[in-house]
Amino acid sequence: MSRHLLRAATVMGITALALSFTGPVRAQGTNAPAPKPEKAKRQVFTGLIESIDAKAGSVIVKKGTESKTFKVGDKTKYSTTDKKDAALADIKVGDKVKVAYTDESGVLTAHRIGPPDVPKKTE
Repeated sequence: MSRHLLRAATVMGITALALSFTGPVRAQGTNAPAPKPEKAKRQVFTGLIESIDAKAGSVIVKKGTESKTFKVGDKTKYSTTDKKDAALADIKVGDKVKVAYTDESGVLTAHRIGPPDVPKKTE
């Protein structure tokens, strides 16, 4: 009987020793930082100003049958044919503009609103 007790104690000791060497198991790659979301690509839309709502911070630009609503804010830059550094108040309904914007989860954020590029005259 003492042999069986000695064998059982030995097996339990070996099992305890083996388990002590196995540390916590982690899934591979859990320590890696989360990937950064891709930066939204800048896009351009050219058309006529259909409406301006300074209180709501939005501008609607229409080209043909397509209209896009752009969110404008403190960082949005404006220009006109007369002023390189203009304000939203300088832009009028009916003006032809080019809007540089990004699409951030369905919200079109205008970064620059100004006159479209005028082609240079060739003589």
